[in-house]
Amino acid sequence: MALGPDNFNATVALKSVFCFQGDDIDDVFDEDSEPYLWVIMVKIDAEGLSQNGNYLTGEAKYFLSPGSHGNIGGSIADGQTRNIPAEVGTWETSLKPIPISVAGQQLTTIPGVILCCAVLLEENLTPDDAVEAGHQALNDLVKTTVANTIASLGLAGVAADAAAEVALAASQGQTVTLAAAAQDVLKKRLKPIQDLFTVAAPGDLVTTILGNLNLAGYLGTAIDRDKPMGVFVQTFNQADLAASFESTPGLPSAYGRIAIDSHLWNMPDWAYTLHGEAYAHHKFVRIAPPTSARLQVMCTSKRSLPTGKRVAAIGGVDNNAFWSFGRSAAADRIRSGQNTFFVAQPGGQEVEVVAVQGGYSHGEPWYFVQTAADQNPVNNLLNLPDCTGATTIEVWY
Repeated sequence: MALGPDNFNATVALKSVFCFQGDDIDDVFDEDSEPYLWVIMVKIDAEGLSQNGNYLTGEAKYFLSPGSHGNIGGSIADGQTRNIPAEVGTWETSLKPIPISVAGQQLTTIPGVILCCAVLLEENLTPDDAVEAGHQALNDLVKTTVANTIASLGLAGVAADAAAEVALAASQGQTVTLAAAAQDVLKKRLKPIQDLFTVAAPGDLVTTILGNLNLAGYLGTAIDRDKPMGVFVQTFNQADLAASFESTPGLPSAYGRIAIDSHLWNMPDWAYTLHGEAYAHHKFVRIAPPTSARLQVMCTSKRSLPTGKRVAAIGGVDNNAFWSFGRSAAADRIRSGQNTFFVAQPGGQEVEVVAVQGGYSHGEPWYFVQTAADQNPVNNLLNLPDCTGATTIEVWY
């Protein structure tokens, strides 16, 4: 499947923590706080799940942050920002909908979704191994809850509820697409997972979870045991991520990304802010002449003739700018050795674009371009996306 709004690479990144006022502000010996972070991200999409009758089979995909004490860098004073290491807070992944077929229903896919959860804790006197055991117990609880939630996700019910939401919106003079309604239904069905992080008061969250597992001792019985500082939960669905993009000419690089700005606080004792972003690997690049000699053809313009469609122009991206040549100009550049062109296969192999003589016009030969002959019709220039006539081009990568 070609990259696009229904199949794209994406990044969800918790990038920094700002300390307004740490938990150790009144500590006689050390006013610096020692926060650490547990991050759990869950992806429900076609990479791990597929239809089996009325239910989904397979497993969700996970990002589980490593470590506990010191995993975001140790002590931090009030007013300071701590960058979160990529291995703790950043997930580079992909997202694609789950194809389904339900008798009597029009819904054909379950949109993909990523659920991002984080727990910020304060290191005190609880032993390292006890805290990490609690961390792994929380991971296991989330996995169990996700598996149980997916196992009970009846596809006929999801399809019927999505259709009902569309009908209700229409009766109120509003337009809601079936995909958007399905996304909303899926979010509601995933509530048991979010409840792991939100049903308890944030200050008691981790203690409650571990206590339910008979693991309360993992947080220690010392006078100054580790403390939960706050929780963060946010859902990133297929449609919202597809609408985001990495950058566009003339605008700040963060423009178009989904911002993460979450207050983790229980004043007057402590307060933090968690910052990050989420976005599809999707951008708009300007049109300019290419500077490289070898160029990947990423799109084509077509025209219809009585004998079928023909390639009118080819285009692609070079050094972050879009280029395009008409059929004849591209053939001339190949024949003169000024450029070589290729089409990339999904596995990374390169298929050459060649110039072929098509006949004569006013006594002069004319040429067109095509991919070199092989056994894969997907390489054909006619099967590439259409180039647009705008000053920028949309690129998924």
